[in-house]
Amino acid sequence: MSDLGGRATAGRRTVDRRRTAVLLILAVVATVLSGCVSIPTSSSPQPIGTLPSRGPSAAVPIPRAGMSPEALVRDFLKATANPGSNHQAARQYLTESAAAAWDDRGDALIVDQISVLTDTRTDDSYSVRVIADNTGALATDGHLAPSTGRVESSLRLTSVDGQWRIDGALPRGVMIDRTQFTSSYRTHEVYFPSPSGDRLVADPRWVYATGGSLADQVVDLVVGGPSAELAPAVDPVLPGSDSVRATVTSTGSGGRALRFAGLGGLDARGRALFAAQLIWSLSAADIPGPYVIEADGAPLDERYADGWTTADVATLDPSSSPRSATGLLVIRSGSLFRVSDTALTPVGGPLGSGGTVLSAAVSADGERVAAVTRTTTGQQLVLGDLNGPTTSVASGQVITRPSFGADRDTVWAVVDGQVQRFRRDATGAVTGGTPIASSGVAAVARGDITELQVSRDGARVAAIAGGVPVLGVVATAADGTVSLTGVRVAAFNIGSQTASLDWVSGDTVVMARRTSDSPIIQVTVDGTPAVGLLSGNLTPPVTAVVGDRSTLYAADARGVLRLGSTNGDPDQYWNEVGPTVGTGAVPVIAQ
Repeated sequence: MSDLGGRATAGRRTVDRRRTAVLLILAVVATVLSGCVSIPTSSSPQPIGTLPSRGPSAAVPIPRAGMSPEALVRDFLKATANPGSNHQAARQYLTESAAAAWDDRGDALIVDQISVLTDTRTDDSYSVRVIADNTGALATDGHLAPSTGRVESSLRLTSVDGQWRIDGALPRGVMIDRTQFTSSYRTHEVYFPSPSGDRLVADPRWVYATGGSLADQVVDLVVGGPSAELAPAVDPVLPGSDSVRATVTSTGSGGRALRFAGLGGLDARGRALFAAQLIWSLSAADIPGPYVIEADGAPLDERYADGWTTADVATLDPSSSPRSATGLLVIRSGSLFRVSDTALTPVGGPLGSGGTVLSAAVSADGERVAAVTRTTTGQQLVLGDLNGPTTSVASGQVITRPSFGADRDTVWAVVDGQVQRFRRDATGAVTGGTPIASSGVAAVARGDITELQVSRDGARVAAIAGGVPVLGVVATAADGTVSLTGVRVAAFNIGSQTASLDWVSGDTVVMARRTSDSPIIQVTVDGTPAVGLLSGNLTPPVTAVVGDRSTLYAADARGVLRLGSTNGDPDQYWNEVGPTVGTGAVPVIAQ
């Protein structure tokens, strides 16, 4: 929605089952699009899997007899939440001529704190100004980008048969009342293959919850391709949505029959990837199988003519990740230690005894390590096998905590302000210091990059620049060149006190802030604000946080603390990791 709002201030375009929060609190249900500065918190954390699924809770309003001009405008902004038939529900609030002329195409602004101010009035006409807080921009493909600032628009109303209606030219596009949006839309993860085809990447989309079959909507999103933000990081297998047609019906067994036309150009690899992204996208939306998939009148794959299940595409399960037996490690007094219930044991090799380790990362399989160590002239990045020798691959004055990419042979770090990627080939040789274009970070956040972490699927980055957390996409060009694109502020209710961050899944980041108010927060890539996690018994400052789908570790003034589950129940407070208390330890877990 390029024109609506007239004077939207800076930042407008700066830019649930499988939302894999570690301990997402109940407050997120009520504040999923809160535009305020404060961070929602709760003292009752629950794993996301225990939250009840929600159906649509409110239909959009319809015009009522005797409505005042202000009430009519407010209900118009609620009715715009229904996109059906070119926003026919909202057009009921317009005169016939205004309804026929209104161009509702483009992005929609999600607005909060709406004020409707009267400028002029007569017995049969009103002129009002709508002023609101801009909290997000919803693209036509369901991608939501967080926004900030104020938006203002002028509307004229006239009396038609004794009832007020909006008349005259309307700004192009749509504004949606935030409260109505949260009750009418749900987020669903749609998946697309990585360029290598060995994993699926989540692309969260917001879908109108009361608008037709969810299965149809999910399939349409898959066929329509990735969002513009994620597109440079994935490799859609379809020849193009314009050439593909799909119909979805229920089967007698309770599954879905998916019939496609226009898939003739897909080879065997493409068909397998297409099946995987379809199945996992439908499964994430709680749409059960088996899934009978046909391509141009024949089974997509003869082996699964009777239907596919998630087990048939288990190798591309986006929620799975290798579980390392490494467990928790910590950096203490410059050395890397393994943590048991009662003791700290140094790892083998120089990292366990050198006394110079500043930061470290361990690969997902627990076999490789990357570390930043102190030298007589500055710092160096070393790579190697955990418990073995290491090799220096870069040096500089300041090197950020390293991060493994999508595999154990790719490591990222920021060396003296330059984002760099290092790759180790089959022989063990390291291709060092490939510069990664990252100008987008400086465009949205001033200051040095003090942290940069790559998501476990290798598609996104989370970074801290000048204390401000930002998200970006790892874009791979046709010639193999890699850059960071789509960089945006992670959320506008965080501020500039972020000290540390870590990906807990492909779409969720946990952060530590230098503040006593919500020192641990969580952000997802779906465009919603940050949410505070349990922090009542932490002792600020919290200097570091790492985590995965089930457990968080934080370093505060006492030592390292753990938040996860005990005996299958979510912890109600952070638990001290005994051997680290009073040691100034920094937690490290396998990525």
